[in-house]
Amino acid sequence: MKQRNLISFSALIILSYVVIRVAFLYPKWEKSHTEATVSWDVFGYYLYLPAAIIYDDLGGLGFKDEIFEKYHPAGDFHHAVQQPDGKWVMKYPVGMAILYLPFFLIGHIIALSGSWPADGFSWPYQFAISMGMIFYACMGLVLVRKILLRYFEDIVAAIVLGVIVLGTNWLNYAAIDGAMPHNSLFTIYALVLLLTIIWHENPRRWVAFVMGLAIGLATIVRPTELMSILIPLLWGIKNKHTFTEKIHLLLRRYPDVLLLGGGIFLMGMMQMIYWKMYAGSFLHYSYGEFGFHWLHPHIKEGFFSFRKGWLLYTPIMVFALLGFVPLFTRHREKFLPVLAYFLINVYVVFAWEVWWYGGSFGARALVQSYAILILPLAAFVTAMLRNRMAAIACVSLMVLFADLNLVMTWQAHAKEGGWHSEAMTRAYYWKILGSTNPRKEDKKFLDVRSEIRSMKGKQVRELYFNDFESDSTGNLTDRQVFSGKKAYLLNGENQFSPGYETTLASLNPKPRSWVRVSASVFFTQMVWDEWQMAQLSTIFFRDGAPYRETTARIQRVTDPWVWFDYHYEMRIPDNWQPGDVLKVYVWNAGSQTELFVDDLKVELIEPVK
Repeated sequence: MKQRNLISFSALIILSYVVIRVAFLYPKWEKSHTEATVSWDVFGYYLYLPAAIIYDDLGGLGFKDEIFEKYHPAGDFHHAVQQPDGKWVMKYPVGMAILYLPFFLIGHIIALSGSWPADGFSWPYQFAISMGMIFYACMGLVLVRKILLRYFEDIVAAIVLGVIVLGTNWLNYAAIDGAMPHNSLFTIYALVLLLTIIWHENPRRWVAFVMGLAIGLATIVRPTELMSILIPLLWGIKNKHTFTEKIHLLLRRYPDVLLLGGGIFLMGMMQMIYWKMYAGSFLHYSYGEFGFHWLHPHIKEGFFSFRKGWLLYTPIMVFALLGFVPLFTRHREKFLPVLAYFLINVYVVFAWEVWWYGGSFGARALVQSYAILILPLAAFVTAMLRNRMAAIACVSLMVLFADLNLVMTWQAHAKEGGWHSEAMTRAYYWKILGSTNPRKEDKKFLDVRSEIRSMKGKQVRELYFNDFESDSTGNLTDRQVFSGKKAYLLNGENQFSPGYETTLASLNPKPRSWVRVSASVFFTQMVWDEWQMAQLSTIFFRDGAPYRETTARIQRVTDPWVWFDYHYEMRIPDNWQPGDVLKVYVWNAGSQTELFVDDLKVELIEPVK
């Protein structure tokens, strides 16, 4: 090995160890039910293998109910759709099953030779799939290093590897959620990029064919990844002259082009044959009612939303975006394919109707694109290292961003980490930012948008107080009481508490006024389904329809068998109208469990002047 490459080689070894170490810090193969390696979406990607190899029931899925009852891999079975003829068609494409296959077979052999059930879902299968995905992740890093060393210095390659592993959500999708497709797609993209470079340096037919197989495999993992073909098609084009040269090259090497297309077609046929056999057509849309908003992509939310914004949860990638400038000035032949791919990919990813992609850490659908963004990132690092002060400032920021990424990765998986995989908000983001010990009570800010930080210059007026000592509805109880002798009982039959209702005209609040609501609450049985958690609700109505509301889930912030004072503030809308109505009450949200409510209070907080 050349001595000048020792830095990036050492970084590769150390960072590969980090991936493995993080995986064993949170061993998903040891988890049960919906936390296991093969759970939720992964269960759907994986289902082809046990269905075809163990149960010989790819169309009937007669085993699924037994597996669900035993392993509980998801909240419900939504991973396949039953056709009119009774056959089931998988929701997810076949590509990930192909990638899982070698490790599934290893797990199957271990299960058959041991005491574990050879059912496709016991411990050997979970462990083998997890280890296989770590293998793919490390191979991705190897390929990235090979690419970088073709154009950049050893130290640059080492820094870029460090940024990807320590500073981005790639670490989560390599070490912990590695069985999701993004980790494998990152490696496939790195392979496509490396083969593109090799073919343009020395065109050979086998390279073109393997490249086609890689692009085809990416496409049957996620159909939108067909856009990876932009990399070889646009590679080397930097002006009109090079565009003409590229056309001539492709025409001259037309057998290579045909072989590339043949590789894509062969991979695609695996999916199309499956669809033909079980859906009755070579082309089948399996995502049901979900689709793309092509005319209204969620670009702003995708980049900056506190829910899942890419640059909020992976801020270190701003350096990759800045790197497009030096990539253009010093590596122009790489600029067009990388920029074109990036822009189209961002558009497609955030045009998806469910642009936040369900439960995830950050913008997971962009993770695979990091294998292409290594080029502008490396161009930025190279430019940075030319100026000592810039290098110090940028490396310091990279370290801070990496620290933030590691903390957020911990938050996303630790039992009391505080992370919410779908419903992060601005208020809650700032409450737990950088914290390894978030307070449970701060989870109310997943529902509550804001709070009063200072009472200076404000006055409080009590609007409503109900201690439920003399309520006439007949739902009073003395079984659990916070104050006095009675509390109000909510249960399956009685869903709503008495509450406060007034018009904004009678309230006549001053500008910049707030409503503070509070209630003492108690329950003995935990509710885990967020949609059935009781809610302390504050709702503004106009013409009978709600137009602004806060519905704060109670069981999020407290534990059973303790009385808890739940309170929050809500700004009164500046554009309120006299006929608007304010309502405050507690709702049991359809739950059959009991909730005791006492001392429900509503206050108006106004500026003194």
